[in-house]
Amino acid sequence: MIKKEKSFIMEQQDKKLREQLSKIKHKILVMSGKGGVGKSTVAVNVAVGLSLQDLMVGLLDVDLHGPNVPKMLGARDLKLSRKPDGRLGAIKYSPNLKFLSIEPFLPSEDTAVIWRGPIKHSAIRQFIGDIDWGELDYLVIDAPPGTGDEPLTVAKTMPDAYALVVTTPQEVSLIDVKKAIKFCQKIKLRILGIVENMSGFICPHCGKPVDIFKKGGGQKLADEWGVRFLGRIPIDPRIVDTGDAGKPLIAAYPESTTAKAFEELVRNIIVATEEMKKDILEEKFMRIAVPISSPSKIESDPEKFELFAIYDIENNKILVKDVVKKAENQGLIDFLKEQVATHILLFDPPKDLADYISQNEIKILVTDTSTESPDNLIEDFLKERQLH
Repeated sequence: MIKKEKSFIMEQQDKKLREQLSKIKHKILVMSGKGGVGKSTVAVNVAVGLSLQDLMVGLLDVDLHGPNVPKMLGARDLKLSRKPDGRLGAIKYSPNLKFLSIEPFLPSEDTAVIWRGPIKHSAIRQFIGDIDWGELDYLVIDAPPGTGDEPLTVAKTMPDAYALVVTTPQEVSLIDVKKAIKFCQKIKLRILGIVENMSGFICPHCGKPVDIFKKGGGQKLADEWGVRFLGRIPIDPRIVDTGDAGKPLIAAYPESTTAKAFEELVRNIIVATEEMKKDILEEKFMRIAVPISSPSKIESDPEKFELFAIYDIENNKILVKDVVKKAENQGLIDFLKEQVATHILLFDPPKDLADYISQNEIKILVTDTSTESPDNLIEDFLKERQLH
């Protein structure tokens, strides 16, 4: 009885999550391999910058142990709103920007959060599913440093999110950023691009840049890993004061060199998200699911669709392959949506199944053999595409 009740509660939460996420066009996880790279500063200024482009934006702080977003926005006194249906709404910062962090739920701003992984996982899911964010063009998520529970939960909850990786130019930061990139590849989180923060220092006396932390490391890393380089953000002495005063620099000093660098970063992010969306529409990027009965055999019986090989393909090359088991009692479409599958490869599918899948905007690839291995079937499909 308890198990059934828990299952029902989870199903309801999953339903609310799907409903909310369907209203958000683009999700951007701002992450880094290490602390101290100015990741929250980037997240806050990017969110404010996007909102100044007349876009509807949400900013979610999932750094549960050290939330900085309310302080950096100067919005610690703002409260969550109550919607007519009884749900809590995200905190309104401006007409185009809403935000949320753990801080409004704590007894005091200096309360220590001492939580293990499962509780953090549940809290982040509730921040999205139980809070009414409304329709958003962008949801910017500020994660704590590293590759732990928080970014992993975001990636699993929002598998169509993009990672915006923040680094500083020096070698010690770049080493850790490589780990963040590998983390994204491992969990199949598409990388939007790399931002090089603290890229030079704007002298307050002469206004000229000084490369105190080197320069160009982020660009070099992006070229090395084949990901976009989205921009350099120089240090402005006022960025500390604006952060402490709760006035994001991009809005407080719009004529400054650093604010203009943030504006360029925001423009590059908008272009990059549209390009990545276009890549899916034009099938430059595909995530193909193949039901399997064993690693070397495709499953032909829809009643036995439990295990799937998932292939990430970009520019006709397999980036990564993973084997994933569908949860018990989980519907096929729910599973495919959860995996952000763009295609499914099937052997001689029944018409009603094919129609059902197509209606849910997942493209069907049909094979006329059930004896060829899934790897070979995918390779043959890619070769056929190249010929055309």
